Amino acid sequence: MCRFLLYKSNSPILLADLLTRPAHSIIMQSFNCKLRLDMRRPMNGDGFGIGWFDEPRTQGCIFTSTLPAWSNLNLQRLAEKIKSALVFAHVRATTGDTATSESNCHPWQFGNLMWMHNGNIGGFDRIKRQLQNALSEEIYLSIQGTTDSEHAFALFLNMLNQPRTRVEFTYQELRQAMLDTIVQINEWLDEAGVDETSLMNFAVTDGQTVVCTRYITSCDLDAASLFYSSGSEFKSEADSGQYRMVKANKREDVVVVASEPLTYERSDWLAIPTNTLLVITPKLNVHLYPIRDKYWNPHRRQLAG
Repeated sequence: MCRFLLYKSNSPILLADLLTRPAHSIIMQSFNCKLRLDMRRPMNGDGFGIGWFDEPRTQGCIFTSTLPAWSNLNLQRLAEKIKSALVFAHVRATTGDTATSESNCHPWQFGNLMWMHNGNIGGFDRIKRQLQNALSEEIYLSIQGTTDSEHAFALFLNMLNQPRTRVEFTYQELRQAMLDTIVQINEWLDEAGVDETSLMNFAVTDGQTVVCTRYITSCDLDAASLFYSSGSEFKSEADSGQYRMVKANKREDVVVVASEPLTYERSDWLAIPTNTLLVITPKLNVHLYPIRDKYWNPHRRQLAG
């Protein structure tokens, strides 16, 4: 499975302070992830992508490559120059025998919306045609790759009103579209008799609101790991050079969500419970919502990974 990271703040951060410099940065996770469910393949070397927004209500920018993140010199160069207050980053491990190509690298965008996924939709080939048939012509034609992840994004877009032309959405709209996407995928999987487990850690933003999920189609198993940290600033300490989330006051000026904590300061990070949706509002309020479907289990033992 993949690893991803997202950052939202009131002020821009240098991408290197997220992607390359922290002790357990997402570049480090590309070849040394600690909390992967399937540790038989600890590498995430099938490409990477970063997405960022320069200003609210403007279209974001995406840079992807099929090279492993740890060996891409251009990524290192860009990370030392680009600053943004909203960042998506993803390192890929292929699933479902999909090709290693730039069109299959996360994140993707459509209008102002940007999307990435960690996990897989079990038995996706058995519902792919049905999903495609449900899409509007414009959204269907926007699909460039072959992954279940991009098709899930297309289905999400199909749940929204005018996703191409609108510059912003309420967090309630994005939250409901995400829930409707999961409901529809599960309905088709049930109709097709698929019993393979699906892992749906999705993340989407319109440049202002962020919605992400930690989700699995199981009442007993734990979903792929997902953590968040919030505070007043994410930075390195002057004396040690180690990164941590500074909590100088009660305000939340920074929120980071990551498949694995970027630092080894355990008190900085909280595990998002399995089968939970997280919202970061434009004002940086964090809301957690349990996804109460047939896989919801309030007595599930919550593990870190």
